[in-house]
Amino acid sequence: MALRCSAILLMAGIGSRLGSPTPKQFHLLGSKKIYLHTLETFLTSNLFDEIILVCHPDWINEVKNEIPQDAKIVIIAGGPTRQSSSLLGLQACKKADFVMIHDAVRPFVSHAILERNLTAVQNHLAVDTCIPSADTIVYSENGQLITSIPSRKNYQRGQTPQTFAYQLILEAHQKTKTIQSTDDCSLVLELGYPVAIVPGSEDNIKITTELDIEIAEWILSGKTNQVS
Repeated sequence: MALRCSAILLMAGIGSRLGSPTPKQFHLLGSKKIYLHTLETFLTSNLFDEIILVCHPDWINEVKNEIPQDAKIVIIAGGPTRQSSSLLGLQACKKADFVMIHDAVRPFVSHAILERNLTAVQNHLAVDTCIPSADTIVYSENGQLITSIPSRKNYQRGQTPQTFAYQLILEAHQKTKTIQSTDDCSLVLELGYPVAIVPGSEDNIKITTELDIEIAEWILSGKTNQVS
């Protein structure tokens, strides 16, 4: 029997750190809005039985008018936090065996990263996409003085997508005592299950600030030149 895989694209944030009245996912990147780049990658991968867009309620009608006409796409309203939006996405899944959760403002996720996640999750039940840290990691208990400087070889930078056995991540959300988690893998760890790592990419940036948009334009121009 074929395994059913669902994807959840989180795009309900208001993008307060960008300092714009328009949430970051709706800013143009090249000729398309940021979230549409992400959605296109998920659609063209042909890996998912459904793709759930978790949107801010105020933007649902606009999204409905912009997305491709595809029966796989489902649009739902998100909640006030990333954690609540993630749970709403999970509750909207239909008979999923596995589910992949991704930030819609990471428009350069590749088909290879999606495939690595789905291959690994069948053996490990929970998977995070990570890259090594090029910077020294500094730990500070009070935010003013350095407490310690751990070896960076033991630390990686977490990205998305994060992929899970559906029942495991649903249970993790339902049983957690955390209310402001910004990472689904942390809820699985809280439940006592291990999380495997698959390699991500330096290009798989999360667009949060004005500078990130400029960097994204540079990445996009490089990919466009490669194609042409």
